[in-house]
Amino acid sequence: MNTIINNLGSSLVPTKDNTGTAIVDQQKAVSSSAVDLIATALNSATDIVLWTVMDDAIVVTFDGSTPTSTNGHEIASGTSGEWSKATAEAAKAIRVTTDARVHISEFQTR
Repeated sequence: MNTIINNLGSSLVPTKDNTGTAIVDQQKAVSSSAVDLIATALNSATDIVLWTVMDDAIVVTFDGSTPTSTNGHEIASGTSGEWSKATAEAAKAIRVTTDARVHISEFQTR
């Protein structure tokens, strides 16, 4: 799966906490058991999540079902994309072959 990254443009900025400090990125390990991709609750101001799959491919579902080798969307290692906050919060993942990681950054609209 190839994902086209749209230019985040000037309307999106990194999400900041109530002190004005940018929210720290998350990394989620994805192994042989399905996991929610969001490790720590997203900030209430977050609108968009930028993500990158690293180390190996994963399979993702968004409908509450458990991802498996026959259920879900396979995303190759090195693929990046954007999801809405709600989509990111619904995402569940499992590895395809070997353990993988997903790097997640939070953005908000100005």
